[in-house]
Amino acid sequence: MTQEGLRNRAFSFLYEKQPLRQNPARLVAGNLQALHITMKATNTPPTHVVLFVLFMVYISWGTVYLGNKLSLEVAGPFVVCGVRNILAGMLMLACARLSRGSWRRISPRDWGMHSLLAVLLVVASGGLLVLGQTMVTSVATAVIMSSTPIFMLIGAFLFAGEKPPNLPQCIGMITGACGVIFLSWHEQSSGSASIWGVISLLGAVLGWVSGSLIMKKVPVTRELSMLQSTGLILFLGGVESFLLGLLLGEASTFHPENINAANAAAFAWMVVGGSFIAYWSYLWLLAHVAVSLAVSYEYVVPVIGIFLGWALAGETVTTSTIAACCVTIGSVFLVVRHRHSFRAYVRHYFVRRASSAAKGRGQA
Repeated sequence: MTQEGLRNRAFSFLYEKQPLRQNPARLVAGNLQALHITMKATNTPPTHVVLFVLFMVYISWGTVYLGNKLSLEVAGPFVVCGVRNILAGMLMLACARLSRGSWRRISPRDWGMHSLLAVLLVVASGGLLVLGQTMVTSVATAVIMSSTPIFMLIGAFLFAGEKPPNLPQCIGMITGACGVIFLSWHEQSSGSASIWGVISLLGAVLGWVSGSLIMKKVPVTRELSMLQSTGLILFLGGVESFLLGLLLGEASTFHPENINAANAAAFAWMVVGGSFIAYWSYLWLLAHVAVSLAVSYEYVVPVIGIFLGWALAGETVTTSTIAACCVTIGSVFLVVRHRHSFRAYVRHYFVRRASSAAKGRGQA
């Protein structure tokens, strides 16, 4: 099929009205596969698709810190992470199976590579994140995790062959590190966090960066679709995290009597939003745009996390917290600001829309 034919097929999936009687799982699989077809049809993904996927990442991961906090009322961190990702992985693999042409046989190499990525992206990143939240407020967690692009830039330069950081990016890395150190010191001195919680969160950042750079350097989806590959990572990572939790004795921390409507709804959203939607969207971005754009969600996620922690969980937001947040997010802006930045995508999108509208009026 020609590239034009692939594009037409993709956009028919995305924009045509679907019959209500259609199987919902098949409909979800078709829409996700449509994005994958669009990606294969052209070297540069459509700008509106990139913006939509970024928006989904912003919303999904912006709410996950509060969801983790509520889920910890019922079970231990690695068990929570494991069950959440097992369910999300099974859901995504089912969608891949139902999607036409999306399922491929999983080779031994695929099992090995995806198991490694699962350790980094799910067990290390997701598990240590939830573990850190047992010792650190969700507000502080959001700020510390916002330092991810700084580590990503350093790793991309050292291990992924990307350009060395320029002067503004170096300034951003230094100020970002200062913001995280200041927040960690303030949280520990006030008694609302422990140094081990901060170390756990930084370990989650390093796990995420390592897995992301491996994905960027060694693509693992040559044979498997993005949908099947992401589902496999989530499922394997969930199994690994769950088994680790059992080895650490977290079975004794399971308290079914603590289950209520709030933490049940939070856990359900983490499965669908925090794992299914967010992981697939992020890995899609990582495969098709610059690393800096893929991690630009860190502009928005800390703000959402801080607001929800204050509004719904009653956590205290001090002047020092706001100052550290501003410093860290400002440093992230300096780090990711270059020709592939989010601002460039937005500018290109609206300029192109305006020129198209003007051309249409001229023809009329």
